[in-house]
Amino acid sequence: MKVRKPAVAGYFYPSEPNRLRKNIEELMKESIELRGEVRGLVVPHAGYEYSGKTAGKVYTLVRGKPIKRVLLIGPSHFFDFKGYSFGSFEAFETPLGEVFVDRESIESYAKEKKELFYDEPHLWEHSLEVQLPFLQLALGEFLLIPVVYGRVKAEDIRALIEHFCDGECLFVISSDLSHYYDDQTARKLDSHCHTWILEGDEDKGKLCEACGKRGIEGALDYARRKNLRAVLVDYRTSADSSGDTARVVGYGGYAFIS
Repeated sequence: MKVRKPAVAGYFYPSEPNRLRKNIEELMKESIELRGEVRGLVVPHAGYEYSGKTAGKVYTLVRGKPIKRVLLIGPSHFFDFKGYSFGSFEAFETPLGEVFVDRESIESYAKEKKELFYDEPHLWEHSLEVQLPFLQLALGEFLLIPVVYGRVKAEDIRALIEHFCDGECLFVISSDLSHYYDDQTARKLDSHCHTWILEGDEDKGKLCEACGKRGIEGALDYARRKNLRAVLVDYRTSADSSGDTARVVGYGGYAFIS
């Protein structure tokens, strides 16, 4: 079996299983309830020390839900390419065990498009990997549809969500917000992201500097078509954990509700 091994365990999150499990349980200890069915999420992908509290709050929304498949979509940080890739892996490994990939659904969708099965964009990419331990504790067993994208159109992301996300599929868009401004500037910039995502203000969207912006755009397009409402679950910057307000990264957690 071809398995994608963890690349950032011990760096972005603990590599020892019991310590990792305890870490996530602590980050997910606050229970949050929203009216309606959670269909999708936007979750940050930094080290747990910085964005873990936001991620934990978001994932409590789906803990114990009967979700059988997860479409996990994240930007490529290290490999420049056009389009997106599912990779050719049969499973993704984390310190908590293996998450099996829904190869049947992927191969049925992609057919003979070999460019959609490149492994290189996945090998060192953290934007998907850091989400998996949270998903493992929140959902238990599920099938994964992993997507890393490069230079891609928002409509391509929307088409992926439309194809794969039936009633038992959760889509997760992996994205941080602004990068390396002072805290005050970052919060102002990130407020544009909030307005864009929550209210559909396209002018504010042009000012949003999320690294996974294309994924968010695709999700918003899908949400409009399906009449989903967006909710801000949590927001903070790295200054909230590090104390350094000079050069921060913004982290927003959102949910799409039917």
